[in-house]
Amino acid sequence: MGSKAALESLRVWMASEGLAAIIVTSDDAHQSEYVAECDSRRAFVSDFDGSAGTAVVLQDSAYLWTDGRYVLQASKQCDQSMWKVMQTMPKGGNTMPEHLAEILPPNSKVGIDPFLVPVNTARTLETKLTAKGHELVALAKNPVDAIWSDRPAAPDGKVIIQPTERAGVSVKDKLSNLRQDIKKQGAQAQVVAALDEVAWLLNVRGCDVTFNPVVISYVIITMDQATWYVDESKLGDEVREHVAASNVSIKPYGDFSSDLAAVCTRVPSVLVDPARSSWAISRIIASHSSICSLIEKLSPVCEAKSIKNPTEIAGIKEAHLKDAVALAKFYSWLETAMAAGEDLTEVSVADELEGLRREQDGFMGLSFETISSYGANGAIIHYKPSPGSCAKLGTDSLFLCDSGGQYRDGTTDVTRTFCFGTPTDHHKQCYTMVLKGHIALSSVVFPCGTTGHTLDILARTPLWTSGLDYRHGTGHGVGAFLNVHEGPHLISYYPRDSDPPIKEGMTSSVEPGYYEEGNFGIRIENVAIVVKAKTPFNFGGLDYLTFEPVTMTPLSAKLIDISMLSSDEVNWVDDYHSRVW
Repeated sequence: MGSKAALESLRVWMASEGLAAIIVTSDDAHQSEYVAECDSRRAFVSDFDGSAGTAVVLQDSAYLWTDGRYVLQASKQCDQSMWKVMQTMPKGGNTMPEHLAEILPPNSKVGIDPFLVPVNTARTLETKLTAKGHELVALAKNPVDAIWSDRPAAPDGKVIIQPTERAGVSVKDKLSNLRQDIKKQGAQAQVVAALDEVAWLLNVRGCDVTFNPVVISYVIITMDQATWYVDESKLGDEVREHVAASNVSIKPYGDFSSDLAAVCTRVPSVLVDPARSSWAISRIIASHSSICSLIEKLSPVCEAKSIKNPTEIAGIKEAHLKDAVALAKFYSWLETAMAAGEDLTEVSVADELEGLRREQDGFMGLSFETISSYGANGAIIHYKPSPGSCAKLGTDSLFLCDSGGQYRDGTTDVTRTFCFGTPTDHHKQCYTMVLKGHIALSSVVFPCGTTGHTLDILARTPLWTSGLDYRHGTGHGVGAFLNVHEGPHLISYYPRDSDPPIKEGMTSSVEPGYYEEGNFGIRIENVAIVVKAKTPFNFGGLDYLTFEPVTMTPLSAKLIDISMLSSDEVNWVDDYHSRVW
């Protein structure tokens, strides 16, 4: 249809419904970061296909809000005559709810699909809009679906089992532990809505969302029942027997809402994670408030999943070793081909890397679309090359490659930056500042209870001393053959309302960068496991933690200005390379 026609159709519908604006989120009904093609409503409306963004459509204007990773991409993809691109959380700037509340006509109604917005976001929107005399309206039907004539079909791939010997803990034990955690939170039931939480809890994996081995489904767990709401055509007999062995019932996905309402008549309280469950879910429970309490807290599944057990840690290390083999072959091939003057493009080298990963035992697919970017494209933080329009690799700038794989053992995510010619002094200085930040964060020792926000400054300080910075977070959790981005922890400059501390057994990427618009991009990324640090003292009776890198692939020695490194930093690089080689 195209963005212009979509906007016209939506505005006609808005007028018929008495709405001054509608909000089209990136979310699916499970608040996923990456969604199935049939749920890519915001991309359909705006033409911007990055993973994070919100479209706000008014009768005379339209705004696309996204974070610093995607501002350049959104500016290129969105028609600037129809859309204004806005950066979320700009320092000193308004947020989307505040901005919308200010620009609306008096006493406006704003529509949003309640299944496609998390509880906490909806509550913030309500608060900001109500304060200015406006109203947030939960839509009964999504207007985008009505105009999306060629909307892709819902995914129907088969579900597989992640056996206990790989998962480390049985489904029966996970359910038992979860019930104890639910009671500790003062509840008698929980809705598990996040797709990676469902997959982890039931020891299953799917293929409903590209790059993410999850299946679109819910779980409702009470003290005596557990029910999995899923399209049953995706389940073979083995999977049915697998969950039945742990007393998990299977019901159609479409029964979820009515069954949740029924559960609210039988239990006194239901736990919902306000960041990982939809506003629609909270509204169903709240409609039974006279007999059932809504308890909003971090999902116990989210934290349990983030703290890897010994079996998962062993698998993650094995996956990174397999990945290292593929990467070593790739780097050798790439440097040889460039030295020989071969004609390589961003797409052709990404394809070569994927082919080498596919040679590894247990490879299940990529963990995200490879960011293969040369020169100015490297400054687009989540750049996606396309055949026919991608750049050719050359020798006068930098090549940034951010890639990862899904293996039965674990999930990988690694970024390296290269120069195939002679780097400029500026290239080397920028790369070395990024490296210094990477080393500072990778080697830090910190007390239990420390948050990622507290640690983030370590990675940025070397850049800040030269007046430089980057517009993305510094670290995210990585799943165990699950989503490449997982919470609840995050290493980020921006403070969050909920910022859980980093704990032993968690994984985190360490990925500072620098991006010079129109010129080049630099990022150095490893995945690390949080481990206990060996310290002579334990002040306050606390354990101290540090990061153990599990990514095993070399840095670009050509881009390092050794004169900028301290002796400790040189030793860190040498020690890291001794492990790699």
